[in-house]
Amino acid sequence: MNLQIDSRKVKPGDIFFCIPGSSLDGHDFAEDAAKKGASIIVYQHDILFHQDGGTAYIKVEDTLAALNEAANSFFGFPSEKLKMFGVTGTNGKSSIAYLISEIYSKYAAPCSYMGTIGAKLGQDSNSEESNSSTEKRHNSYGVNLTTPGVLDIHRILSEMLHDGAEAASIEVSSHGLVQGRVDAIDFDYAIYTNLTPEHLDYFKDMDTYCDSKALFFKMLKPDAVAVINIDDNYGSRMIDACAGRVVTYGIDNDSNHTKDKVDYLATNIEYSFEGMEFDICYNEGEAKKSCHVKTNMHVTYNLYNLLAVAAVLHQAGLDINDVLSEFENVPSIPGRMDIIDEGQNFKVIVDYAHTDDSYNQLLRYVREEMPGVNRIITVFGAPGKRDKDNRKRYATWVGKYGDYSVLTQEDPRDEEPSEIAKEIASFFPDGYQYEFIEDRYDAIEAAIRMAEENDVVLVLGKGAENYQDRMNGKEFWMGDDVAARSILKTLIKL
Repeated sequence: MNLQIDSRKVKPGDIFFCIPGSSLDGHDFAEDAAKKGASIIVYQHDILFHQDGGTAYIKVEDTLAALNEAANSFFGFPSEKLKMFGVTGTNGKSSIAYLISEIYSKYAAPCSYMGTIGAKLGQDSNSEESNSSTEKRHNSYGVNLTTPGVLDIHRILSEMLHDGAEAASIEVSSHGLVQGRVDAIDFDYAIYTNLTPEHLDYFKDMDTYCDSKALFFKMLKPDAVAVINIDDNYGSRMIDACAGRVVTYGIDNDSNHTKDKVDYLATNIEYSFEGMEFDICYNEGEAKKSCHVKTNMHVTYNLYNLLAVAAVLHQAGLDINDVLSEFENVPSIPGRMDIIDEGQNFKVIVDYAHTDDSYNQLLRYVREEMPGVNRIITVFGAPGKRDKDNRKRYATWVGKYGDYSVLTQEDPRDEEPSEIAKEIASFFPDGYQYEFIEDRYDAIEAAIRMAEENDVVLVLGKGAENYQDRMNGKEFWMGDDVAARSILKTLIKL
């Protein structure tokens, strides 16, 4: 027996839940599920009953709520047996969730990761077997959404528990929240990163988008801990929504907060070609303490990410000095400010940047904070049918800080990549130099081939994602990080 929400997958004895959706309603397929031998149909409004066979029908007030409860029970209440970390916000979810998994696994207990990069047990990426491919390394549980559906998320947590995990660090997307995918997950720690314009084709405005994130903090149990970016314009709304205990993090800048109001505060920040240095001030019981931190990570948004990781792991009982020691040489997080180094005399950086804010911060940082940079060459595109206003925003920041661009395809869906590129280019400042190469691998190769000493090639948008979203669905893409490394290795051999 299995639980199903897709009538095409129903086998004799399965339980079928009629879930209303934005385009399809599961109630319309109840009869099909019964004909295939479903033992039980769970529904909430009128359906066609199949008269033959032994199917039982159960009416409930909310089939999605019933599915959450059933899935949690069916898979053995896995989140109640794991220490659960959840991360939500526009930017930073993957980096934070991934680092929590790695560091908690090293100093406390095996902690799995689930999110945009895939799903895996913490620190298993160092093995020879798991390094054999991106798919094995980062997606051994078959995740294909930032936050999987109700059945998948409980199944995967159950499998992770079976494989030895004692904790799990997962990304919690806005879509996952409003679609009820995590309603039955028992979170112990919840992190809020930031909110910048994204998914407005779905949410329509920032207030609605903010409300979707706030759902995460409303659902917390009283003894859960929320870790909130107090510098973000929407951070106070997450605090107001929170049902658990709140701690905050931020940096010493011109924001409205004072040092005494921030639980984990970064001060004395210095940027260099090698990374960043800063002091972190925090409370240890009644005492105020401070530690100096050096890290190989770049860009202010990564400083916020590190603060979030330090705060939540300290709250989870780890020695903060152990956590901070891990920041000095943070291993590459796939597709996140990933510096691809094969001995060339210029930098190649792959980043998942896909919002107005991430483009602004990354490009400004490379131009203004990284010393000795010659040209900035960018490789990027924009998704089809999604957040079309970002095309102008991307072009604005690239045109302001960059020197040359290779426009290419990036999840075009049913739009022509050349037309998307043409729209982006229309927003470049007069005289800005660019070209369009539709094939993404060829575009990355062209940018790398033209790079000279002290140039920086920024490959933006896809990161380590191993698909392109096209008209007929998702098609394999090796990932920007894999492509850039392959190209560099080939060129160096020449």
